[in-house]
Amino acid sequence: METFKLWLKQYGVIAVLATAALGFIWWQGQKTSNTNDLAPVAESATMSITSSVASTTSASASRVPQAGYVEIKGAVLHPGLYPVDGTTTRWDAVVKAAGGLTSNADASTINLAAVAHDQESLLIPVIGAAAASTTTPPQSASSGVVENSSTNGHLVNLNTATSEELQTLSGVGPKKAEDIIAYRDANGGFQSIDDLKSVSGIGDKTFEKLAPFITVGP
Repeated sequence: METFKLWLKQYGVIAVLATAALGFIWWQGQKTSNTNDLAPVAESATMSITSSVASTTSASASRVPQAGYVEIKGAVLHPGLYPVDGTTTRWDAVVKAAGGLTSNADASTINLAAVAHDQESLLIPVIGAAAASTTTPPQSASSGVVENSSTNGHLVNLNTATSEELQTLSGVGPKKAEDIIAYRDANGGFQSIDDLKSVSGIGDKTFEKLAPFITVGP
């Protein structure tokens, strides 16, 4: 017993200090481990927020109207393509840029106050034509959409139609309308709608699209 007390007196202090040192080292290791565990979480949260903001910004940018061109055809002096800014250009301005309406134009069913957007098309009908002529949204070149003013039964008379009236037919522009009139004048009129295939630039496929909307009757 005396020997144990003597040993405890000599080495007890050292044992306590060693235990305290080991405890301190263990505590530091735990603190470092906890700090490292938190770092990836914070970084991940930051990346998620950044990604969300970037996606929102990209989506907003995709909704910004784009400047470009629109097509106006039918009863205006100069049908064709005209530039628009995509935000403030109205169809009334496009009509004026195209030289204005012709004397036989019927714009009563058209909203010229609407904003014109890139790749849209507007067909101005002539008086007496069907009122189905409206702004057509953008279409791809291969969509096969046929745009005309004859969907409600109005037929264009090849023997009496003016250039503007002929241009209400799908695929007929100023040049082709003049070719049709020139053929009519040179041959004393069209005897049947099949004669239209004799006009330069009108093949079988074009004729098939036009046939339901044309006539040679009175």
